Amino acid sequence: MRCEVAVIGGGFGGTLVAMCLAAQGRDVIVLERERHPRFAIGESSTPLANLVLEDIIRTYSLEALLPLCRYGTWKQSYPKVRCGPKRGFSFFAHEPGRPFEVFSDHRTELLVAANPSQDLADTQWLRSDVDALFSETAKAQGVRVLEGVSVLDAERGRRWKLALLQEAEDQSSTPASGRSQSFSADFVIDASGGASPLHTAVGLTDTGESLATRSRAIFSHFEGVDTWHTVCSAAGGNLDDHPFPADDAALHHMTREGWIWMLRFDHGVTSVGAVLTDEGKSGSIEEEWKALFERYPSVAAQMSAALPTRPLVRTSRLQRRLRPAAGPDWALLPGAAYFIDPLLSPGNAHTMHGVERLSRIFESWPDRGAMAVGLDEYDSRLQAEVDFMDPLIHGCYLAIDSLPLLAAYTMYYFAGAIHSEERRRDGTAEGADGFLHSHDEAFRGRVMEAYHDLADITEGPVDAGVVEAFASRVAADIEPWNTTGLCDPERQNMYPYK
Repeated sequence: MRCEVAVIGGGFGGTLVAMCLAAQGRDVIVLERERHPRFAIGESSTPLANLVLEDIIRTYSLEALLPLCRYGTWKQSYPKVRCGPKRGFSFFAHEPGRPFEVFSDHRTELLVAANPSQDLADTQWLRSDVDALFSETAKAQGVRVLEGVSVLDAERGRRWKLALLQEAEDQSSTPASGRSQSFSADFVIDASGGASPLHTAVGLTDTGESLATRSRAIFSHFEGVDTWHTVCSAAGGNLDDHPFPADDAALHHMTREGWIWMLRFDHGVTSVGAVLTDEGKSGSIEEEWKALFERYPSVAAQMSAALPTRPLVRTSRLQRRLRPAAGPDWALLPGAAYFIDPLLSPGNAHTMHGVERLSRIFESWPDRGAMAVGLDEYDSRLQAEVDFMDPLIHGCYLAIDSLPLLAAYTMYYFAGAIHSEERRRDGTAEGADGFLHSHDEAFRGRVMEAYHDLADITEGPVDAGVVEAFASRVAADIEPWNTTGLCDPERQNMYPYK
């Protein structure tokens, strides 16, 4: 078999880039190791992810996917594709051995709204359903999608030669019953995530150890998770001040060990995971999970009746980075090139940026010279964005013991994200725009300086005066890009949509 472009990985990113290239007339095939529907995380969308997706849809006439850009239209058009509303980000700080403590000034809370209503909300993606929908849509657009196909080897010559193993569709069959075959392509896109099958062929270098962020995760899906609304109300919280329901969000429970995410879907299932900053524990996953929740009574109360729908997963270190991310006849989507941490939900949005950029580069096909220039720029920009994202996320971990300090530092993320969203909405975004406005040297420089200063601050005691001074500094830094009232102390960590 042969094609012009082979895409390795059949998640939403791989199938979306395949659809864009097919719309340009390219002969594309997608190779997916598993079979849809299959479990995956990376479930939290953002306004920026949806805005870039909408631009891609309109550019390449993929209107079948347009309803996915808003919660209301999604529910109306695809009621069987399960999701949940995401109104923004919510953070709650917990002390070990103590119930959640509420204060009139919301010093243990931070809520930042991303949209004005549930109908216009972003979404939590049940990836098994969403990836399956993207795959079926790709097939309808003329993309060949092969499921149950592993790439055993990739040989780079005048054309790519891929050695494949097609697993038997009968799941009771042994792996040996699979069928081997070879495949050739002019160009290969790795959208697989994790270990790249192109590693040896193109000489990728693993530079994950250079990332400052260090974390691991334990996670699963659960039924019976109580709402934080119920638990927080019982603790005396004033929920009337909240700009949106805290459960309809990427809910972050901040702990001394890291943080716990909760992403709620409409069918009664909640994605729950703990991101931890230690090197790992001995003993079973279940024992570690139980011990973690026993340290935080209010989160334990929320999980008291919860039952996992699938076994817990425990990872090693999450951070990985492969360089370079592109060459004359190959490219990695962002999720294959690197992963840092899910703390600020950057993954889906950055994947959308990668799809958009590669699709634009392919508009020069078959001019390989023009494509090579574009692919070199793709790599340079992606590396610069990873270099920006790592300190942005690691700084949050440096400040994790003080929610007021953490809240101040996150304003760099929200300022960059909101400014990027505004440029998308008013049509001033350009091809050179960096992810989260990171291309702007003034903005980038201020974030980097604040990160290094934060590292110094958190080496010693962090008192109220230190926090106040740092928050004032952040407010001054983001002022040229702050159009929504971020860093306003009168809002007491409650930021409505503006």
